[in-house]
This record gives sequence, C-alpha cells and structure tokens, in this order.
Amino acid sequence: MDLTLGREESAEKVKAKASLPTARGHFSACCTPTLPEPGLNQDSWVLSPAPQPRAPDPHTEAMEPVCLVEPVPSSGTLRVNPAALGLLRGLTRPLHVLAVFGPRGTGKSFLMDQLAGQGEGFPCSPGIWVWCLPHPTQPDQALVLLDTEGFPEQEGDKTQLSRLFLLNVLLSSVLVYNTRSEGDPQRQLDRLTYVRDLPRLVQVLDECSWENSFLLSSVLPNFVWCLRDVAPDPCLDEMLEATGHELDSALSSPQDLEDSPSSCIQRLFPCRKLFCFCSPRADGGHGEPPSPADQLHPTFQEQMGRFKDYALSRSPKTVVGNRVVDGTFLADFLERVVDLLSRDKPVLLSEICNDLQEGDDYSVGYPTDTTGDAPPRRAAASAAQPSVPDPKRECVVPLQMSQPALPVLAQAAPGTAQPGAMEEPMCLIENRPGRELQLNQRALSLLQSFRQPVVVVAIAGLYRTGKSYLLNRLASKDQGGFSLGATVQSHTKGIWMWCLPHPRRACHTLVLLDTEGLGDVEKGDTKNDAWIFALAVLLSSTLVYNSLGTINQCALEQLHYVTELTEHIKVKAAGEGGRQEGEDSAEFLRFFPAFVWAVRDFTLQLELDGREITEDEYLENGLKLKPGSSQRAQLYNLPRECIRQFFPARKCFVFIQPAGRRDLPRLEELQEDELEPEFSEQVARFCHHIWETSKPKTIPGGHVVTGAMLGNLAMTYVDTIRSGAVPCMESAVLALAQIENSAAVGEAVAVYEEQLARQVVVLLPTESVPELLELHAQCEREALRAFMARTFKDDDRSFQGELMHRLEEQKQELYRRNELASSDRCTAILLELSDEMEDQIGQRVYLVPGGYQHFQNDRQQMVERYRQVPGKGIKAEEVLQEFLQSKEAVAQTILQTDQALTEKEKETAAERARAEMAEREQEVLKQKEAELQQKLEDQDRSYQENLRQLEEKLEDERKKLLEEQGKMMDQKLKEQEALLREGFREEARRLENEIRGLQQQNEEIQKPSWIQSALGTLGDVASLVLPGFVGKAAGVVTNLVRRLF
Repeated sequence: MDLTLGREESAEKVKAKASLPTARGHFSACCTPTLPEPGLNQDSWVLSPAPQPRAPDPHTEAMEPVCLVEPVPSSGTLRVNPAALGLLRGLTRPLHVLAVFGPRGTGKSFLMDQLAGQGEGFPCSPGIWVWCLPHPTQPDQALVLLDTEGFPEQEGDKTQLSRLFLLNVLLSSVLVYNTRSEGDPQRQLDRLTYVRDLPRLVQVLDECSWENSFLLSSVLPNFVWCLRDVAPDPCLDEMLEATGHELDSALSSPQDLEDSPSSCIQRLFPCRKLFCFCSPRADGGHGEPPSPADQLHPTFQEQMGRFKDYALSRSPKTVVGNRVVDGTFLADFLERVVDLLSRDKPVLLSEICNDLQEGDDYSVGYPTDTTGDAPPRRAAASAAQPSVPDPKRECVVPLQMSQPALPVLAQAAPGTAQPGAMEEPMCLIENRPGRELQLNQRALSLLQSFRQPVVVVAIAGLYRTGKSYLLNRLASKDQGGFSLGATVQSHTKGIWMWCLPHPRRACHTLVLLDTEGLGDVEKGDTKNDAWIFALAVLLSSTLVYNSLGTINQCALEQLHYVTELTEHIKVKAAGEGGRQEGEDSAEFLRFFPAFVWAVRDFTLQLELDGREITEDEYLENGLKLKPGSSQRAQLYNLPRECIRQFFPARKCFVFIQPAGRRDLPRLEELQEDELEPEFSEQVARFCHHIWETSKPKTIPGGHVVTGAMLGNLAMTYVDTIRSGAVPCMESAVLALAQIENSAAVGEAVAVYEEQLARQVVVLLPTESVPELLELHAQCEREALRAFMARTFKDDDRSFQGELMHRLEEQKQELYRRNELASSDRCTAILLELSDEMEDQIGQRVYLVPGGYQHFQNDRQQMVERYRQVPGKGIKAEEVLQEFLQSKEAVAQTILQTDQALTEKEKETAAERARAEMAEREQEVLKQKEAELQQKLEDQDRSYQENLRQLEEKLEDERKKLLEEQGKMMDQKLKEQEALLREGFREEARRLENEIRGLQQQNEEIQKPSWIQSALGTLGDVASLVLPGFVGKAAGVVTNLVRRLF
C-alpha cells in the first residue's frame, strides 16, 4: 500500500478524514464511533467529533482583518485608520509582528492565512491590513499579522510603495518577502529595490552624520524570503537544512554593485533566512491556492510547518534600546512615522522612541484588569475602541524625501555585526562651562556597538602641549582627526573618542581618548580637571601624560592630580568616600593603566654624571625621593611616591621640537619631509611602543573589556560623579557584571537555539529519548561555552542557575516538539494504513459470518506494516495503542454480530482482546517510566556538564589571577629594591607588608577550597532549578563540604 498522504480521494472521504483527530493521539477522547443500523447505506458509517468549545479572547479572536494604512490614489497620500489604531491599543501583551511584502499574485495573503490558521482572512485590497490573534505558542504574547498590497510587474508609484515597505520594516519583528520562483531566483530578490531607500529614509540617531547602516542592522527585523512554487531540488533542500535556512548560503556570487537590493539586504538585516515552497496544490499544479476544503500538497505542508516554527519562535517586537513594545506603543509609533513622512522629515528612531517613552508609561505584560486598575491611558483606549470605523485621518506623504547626511563612519563588511572604523573623533564626555560632566548619548551608543576587546589609550596633560597631535599619529593620520588648534586657547573640551581597528592586534579595537587640557586659565573654575584626569585613569589601559620641557619639580607639581586620585577614586564599596582603610596601592594597581610620560620640546642631553642614559632612566631619576621628614621634603616626595605606587609599569619618551617656530601653528598641515627627522623618528618609536605593548583594557581577574562594557563603565562613573559621590571601581565592576552576565544568558540561549535549528528539522522525530537528549546535550554544551566565555563575577551562580533553568525549559519544549512530530507522523501513517479497512467497514465486508476473524487478520497485518515503517519516533506504541483502543468498539460490534461464533467463543475472544489491550497499555507505561528515568539521568548529566565547564573556567580565572598577582609582586619587589638602594628603609618596610599580603592572597587562591566552594554553590543552585535533582545536589554539596574540612 502506498504510504504517501497525497492520494486522490473523494470529497466524502476527505471530510471523513478531516473529522479524525490529527497530530495529537487522543482518539478515544475526541471521536465517538457510530455503527450503521441494518438497512442503512455505507455513507452512514461516520465518526462524529466531540465538540470542544473554547471561549474567544475579546482582544484578539473577535476581530477580523481591518485596514491599517490606506493609500489615496487621487492625492498620492497615505491615511491611517483610527479604528485599527484603537484595536491595536487594546493589546496589552508584548507583540510578535509578522509583515508580508512582495509582488502581486504570489500568494502573500494565502501565506498569512496559513500563519493565522484560517482558511481565508485577508482580503485582496490596497494598503496595509492588520489582523490581531492570540499567539499559538506564546500565550503571553499577541500575534499581529500585516498584509500589504503587492507591487506590480511594471513600474508603479514607487514613492507610495517605498513608504509602505518602510512601514512594514519599522513595524515588524519578522519581515517576509514573498515571491514566485520564475527564472533566476536572485532576480526576484533584486526586485525589492525599495530596500535601497532605507538608510536614506531612516536614521537611528538624530543628526547622525555617519553612514548608519550598521546601526540600522541592530533594530531592523528578521528578514525571511519565501520563494514559492519551487521545482523539487534535493541539493537546495539539503543545503538549506544544513545551514539552518541561511539566505546568504543560497545566493550566487557577491553583487558587483554595492547598492544592489541583495547586497543591501545582506548589509542591513541582521538575520536573513530563505524558505522554499512547492506548489500548495495537491496535484502539484500552479494557479490559485486550494480552498480550505481541498487538501494541500504534503510537501507544502511540511515546508509550511518549518516556516511557521521559525517565524513564530522569534522574539517579540522591540525598538531602539531592545525595548519590547505593546499595542499602544506600536500604534503611537505608527502615527509618528506617518506624520514625519507627511512633513518631509527623516524618520529618527531614537528620537521617536525617547519621546514616546517620556510621554507615557508603556509597561508591557501586565494582565488586563477589568476592575479598573489598569493604567488610565490603556483602559481608556480599550473602553473607547470603536465598533464602527471612524472617518480615516489623512496624512500627506510628499514625493520627495530629504537628502542623506554625510557619512563619518566607515562601512562595516556585509554580514558582520562589528561596525567599521570611525572616520573622525567625537565627544564622549562633555564638559561645558557652568555645567556638570555629561555623556554624549550618540557617542555612547556608538562605543557600545563595538563588541571586540578594546585597547584604550588616553592622553592627559596641560592645555596646549600637543596632546592631540600624538593621538592623530597613533591613528596613523597625518591630517585630520583630533583638532589641534593653533593658539594659546585650550581646544579640546571634555573627553573626545576615536575608535579604530587596532593596527597590530587582529579583532581588537583601538580606542583613543583625548582629554581636555588641564589648568586652562580661561576656564576660571577648574573643579572638573581632577574628574577629567580620574576618568582618563579609570577608562584607559594605557595613560599617556604629556608635558613640555623637562621632568623637574615644576612638571611634577603640575601633575598634582595624581596625588588626588585616592580622593576621587575608591576601590571598595564600603565607606563614604575617599581612600578606605586597608586600601593599599596594590588594590589600585588592579584597575590602573600603564603609564607613559611624553616630554615634548625636550632640549637637554640625556646624560647623568657624565654617562649617557636612556629615557626611562631619565624618568626614574626624576622620580627619586628626597631623604628627610620635613614638610618641604614631604611636598617634594608626594607626587613622586604616588606615581611610583600607582604606576609601577612606567615608560618615558622625549621629543624635540617638531619644526621651526614659524611652522608650529600649521603643524597639522606639514608633510613628513618638513618635520625634523629626529622628531619623526621619536614619534615612530612612541607609536610602535603603544601599538605593540599596550594591553587590552581588563578588570580584576583578567576579564577583557569590550566596547559595550567600556561604554557601561563610562556611564556608571559619570553618573556617580554627577550625583556628587566618589566613583567606586568595585561597584562599577559589579554593576557591569550584572549587565554582562544577563547578556551572557541571552547569548547562550541564542546559541542553543541556533545550534538546535540546524539539526532539529532533519532529526525530529527521534527514534528514542536518548537520541533526543544527545541532541540537547550537544546544543547545551555550545551554549555553556558561550556563557562561560562572557560571564564574570557570578559569585552566587545566580546567572548560571538562570541559564540552567532556561535551557531546561528549552529541553522541555524540545520534548514537546519531538512528541508532536512523532504523534503527527504516526497518526498520518495509521490513517493511511487503515484506509482499506475503513473502506471495508463502510461496505459492511466484516458484517458476515467469519467476519471477525477476517477483521482480526486485517488489523494484525496493518499493525505489522505499521511497525515496519521507519522514522515514527518515540510515540509509536502510544499512538498505536490509542488508535487500536479507539477502534475497539467497532471490533466488539463486529465480534457480536459474527454468527459463525458461539457465545462462548465470543466471550473468549473478548477476554483475549481485553488482555491484549492491557498488555499494550502495560508496555506503554513501562516505556514512559523508562523515558522518565532517562530524563532524570539527563538532569544529572546536565549538572555534571555545568560543573565541568565551571571548573575549567575557575581554573582559568585562577591562573589569570595568579599571573596578575605575580606581576604586582614583581613590580613591588622592584620598587622595594629601589627604595632600599636609595636609603628609604621605612617605605621599603611598608612595601614588605603589601608584598606579604599578596603572598597570603596567593596561598588562599591556590587552595582547593577556592574552587570547591564555588562548585558547591552551583550544587545548591541546581537543586532549585532542576526538578528531580534535589537529592543528588544535596549529596554533592555534602561531599564537597566534607572535602573542605
């Protein structure tokens, strides 16, 4: 018998099959067999489904699709339907918004109707239509479907269609581009020319003067290309399944034109997928899709299932700042966008979102409260929801748009999340006269977009000493870059930032920070100078101090800011501010950068006592202490002691004057051959040292800082200063850890889902639970690696516990999907195999003497053939048992009407059938018990994997911490040796105490308990988040405690 499910059948048989339960396995509960009475024809043999009423959701199910945005042909305008906005505002849950766009006649509306689970819903009408429904898999979300009129084959109103496409992009979380497969598929993709207008029409940041494509990629929806009516192509199907339906893998060679639609899609949309569909018609033909009464092609159903699984599993709609939105926010957002287009204004996403957030409280996810306690605005919107559409408001959308802004950011490579280099610096921390320090939000957002490790070089020093010139050379810029100025006035205000690819370290970003000149006489109020210097210290991995002339007492007195660091920075969170008790210089060393002193316009000979010395020896000679305890000696020694204690890793470079005095004002314009050769050589050595030796910015424990983390640190420090408090490095790191650990959980779950998506379509249903658990274990392993690579200071293991809980939920969902896939397949096979028996039952073939034995033989043959079919999955026996049980009433009727059997034989046969049924039930029960035991064992495996990777991470952290401690000890021993050589025994004894403290810390770190206590904490957490693990976790913790003592 043919096992395919696409055979031609009569309408009566199709309807009979449709009444059978599919994909759930609850035969006896859903259907009640009805036997024909004598004299009735075969058509009276039907299965009557039991009614299953369900109360509709008044906010979603009650509504039909309505027009949301409609074009007015006579005026070329767009108008928004207030009635549709009212319906949107009634949705209080997070929204999952799917929009479809594409050419006419490609079945877009049919595709969306399939997503809605309806036969027909969307009309073929102009504009954008909206349909609000309950989310089929996420009960805490609402599903919003947007269907847009198709664009014509010939050139139409491109401006109008471009606006409609823009609205689809901005409103959706998943954008579906739907086309037919006609000729070269990539030509169909390149018909989406409207995508080229996105960077011109939409900007993320206000007054954004750089190319903002990479910023757009962080807020645009997932892009899904649905290619319809594709001829069977096993190679294409295999490739798509292997790559997780990645669109890029199916495209031909890269486009020659950078602005081709396919190139724009690759550059702008962060996630790009391709799903291919055969003809939906059962006969494989083309033309109109079948009506709901017709049977869809089985392959199309499978393809639609994969597409629905992906499309409906994406995250809810978010806006700038990764903020989830509800119906009220989306409605207001739509009104603002259409209003901006009507006034020939660019769409500035950050401005719109900030205005909407400030103008109302959009709290998402609260339950609908019928008692009147809901937020006033949303309650009012719900109460005012019109039953009859109000007159539509017309918003004029002119034909011309504003020109794009000039770019100052180099374009990122297509398909990468890492932005390119900034082509010019921008202010990161503003210091305006009479105002507090303030972060520039545009610069902060840009810095946070860099996900690579950062090497941060900051330069500080007196104003008008040539700081900016050195940074421009570090950026390999002879002209342009940081502004130099050519007068005695300070030119740099606040702290300016320039992010560039590191010239020596691959996959690293070089961040140059140019600080406002210290001691500017025109400022009058210099209270922010100390904070500027402190921020340069806190944010950098290498601090360059720039001064003129020589390293003498005057130069050191001008560096008095270093003596005030302990008043403006504290290490520990305890206390009210300033240097806390027990905070020695070793604590500051964990946070402070390497120190480079650049001495400009140096005119002396590097000689000491008649011998030539190096620049470093010159610096160390200038930092020698003066013996004695007088006030004068203390004042002399104070800046030197601070530099020696806080910056043990020191380097010095001296530079002669770069050119003649007349040429200095135009230093930025001078060519290399116009500079003094010795100066050029000195600058080259300086740049080489910074590029080669400057380390990535780290925090205690050796955790490397990325651009996003650096931005969060800057925000924490500046906010603390603005509040009047003293920045605490420990508190800033802990706050950063909360942000990064939370992001690490999200990233790990995303890795799990990505790994799973590559295999689950091919593997489900699995033949056994262990096979499924092995798939989960592989994905979990990769997710844990991603989490461990990013997390730090998760001392209570709360974030790892959250990840364990999230992955356990993912596993339960995988169980459900696997069982559903198995149940669907088994049901389909049984329905196909039982076709002939159903026909014979309808024809009363078995209602004759000896018919029961005939029925038994046919049923046994069907069961044997069912068991021979591969790939049924773990629900094979359970679905078979339910199927046979649902047919038992039919079997008993045939048995009782068989006149060839005596009453005794009938009783014996009935008893045998009951025994066989009980035996099958017992086998199913044993299988379920075995599966439960396997699931419990997998929880132990999951815990052991978490334990193993945590132990590896802790060992790595211990190694880095010991290396950090070792470097600090070496530096202190070197300083102690210098103090003894100079005769300062008291200071050397103080350092001895600090060195002894570091040695004690090393001993504690090297003890087994340093790791075992953390593993014990994980056991406690696992007992809370893994059901069924309590006893095992308690035993693990008990054993660990015993080992500790």
